[in-house]
Amino acid sequence: MGNSQITLRIANPSTGDTNSQIGLEAPASADMPISPVLVKPLTPAPDGRRRAEIVISATSLQPIAKAYGVTDISAWLLTFEGVVWGAELLRIAEVTVHKFLGADCFFHLTATE
Repeated sequence: MGNSQITLRIANPSTGDTNSQIGLEAPASADMPISPVLVKPLTPAPDGRRRAEIVISATSLQPIAKAYGVTDISAWLLTFEGVVWGAELLRIAEVTVHKFLGADCFFHLTATE
């Protein structure tokens, strides 16, 4: 459970072409593998959808966020297309930040199908 890898999928900004702007072509995505992470399967939602809790250390995310010019990592994570875990793309439903002495330490993501 503690030495897993996930992939965060983020949509690349539109290139400005008409086909992607009107939905004829899917926007391109970038995949960012993150390791190590803790992945804990949760009980399914009442409608049967799979759910998982993912814990990522701030030190794993900060260099990536810096490269994208991001300062609010938790808000940024909510803009992602989702988390690829195994063969499934799960939507990030919630992000909680755990701090120690005012500094971000861990990001807890709740992801669902």
